[in-house]
Amino acid sequence: MPIKEQFSAYGFILLASICYGSLGVAAKLAYADGVGHSALPVFQMFFGFLFFAILNIKNIGSFFSVSQKKILQLSLAGFLSGLTAYLYYSSLSNLTASTAVILLFQFVWIGVALEAIYERRWLSRYEVAAILLCYAGTYLGVGGVGGELHIRSVIEGFLSGAAFAGYIFISSFACTDESSEGRTFWIIFSAFAATLLFSFGGVFETDILTTIGWGSVCGVLGVLIPFYIYSAYAPKIGSAATSLVGSTELPSALVISWIVLGEKLDLLQIFGAFIVMGAVAVIFVSAKAK
Repeated sequence: MPIKEQFSAYGFILLASICYGSLGVAAKLAYADGVGHSALPVFQMFFGFLFFAILNIKNIGSFFSVSQKKILQLSLAGFLSGLTAYLYYSSLSNLTASTAVILLFQFVWIGVALEAIYERRWLSRYEVAAILLCYAGTYLGVGGVGGELHIRSVIEGFLSGAAFAGYIFISSFACTDESSEGRTFWIIFSAFAATLLFSFGGVFETDILTTIGWGSVCGVLGVLIPFYIYSAYAPKIGSAATSLVGSTELPSALVISWIVLGEKLDLLQIFGAFIVMGAVAVIFVSAKAK
């Protein structure tokens, strides 16, 4: 792939990461507005799917021409994405945001490991360096682990990271001969089905009108934009690079939280954010080396 197209793919993955970073701020505002943590992922996936379907209304018919085997593969990716949302929102009910984010960021090393296993190779020195930088930066960026730990929520947080890594991994190679729109359609639909399956009861335990509003916002930030980008560009750079570049979600979340929520950022957090960005720079160097 030409270097310009490769760097363009990195840029779009960065945009998706910023959207995911802003999603956390939207979720905090939604919770403060009385939206239930079980209901939010369902409405988020529903509106994300609805908006995507509206924007691609002329192509809906072609999406159903995809073979059942391919639909199952894409549905697995969507299921893992929906599972990520469910587990992450659930872990936040008992963990501090800092702890939950650290657990979610296990997707970095899991994603790199999955690709290495799939390709039957050892990790490169760039990947090892980037993983170490991501961990150091992530830990510092959230100010260390704080708050009382809840064992079940810790497990949920870790599994949310594993599920997200699996989603990125499958998205990077599943049905790449199909159009990006067709792949995204089935991934989002199955993600909505998964969240509805896991959180059906929560739909009736929230203020519907308020949740519709925040669900729409989160549907755009957490589904419509990033799902399309991951579907279109993850296959171009691979799941390992996607996972590592996606780690810029952390500094994005810190900056947006500071601007929108007025949360304080100390020097340790800022330093951690720069370290994560350094890990991304390592990936760019790796791309050039190849």
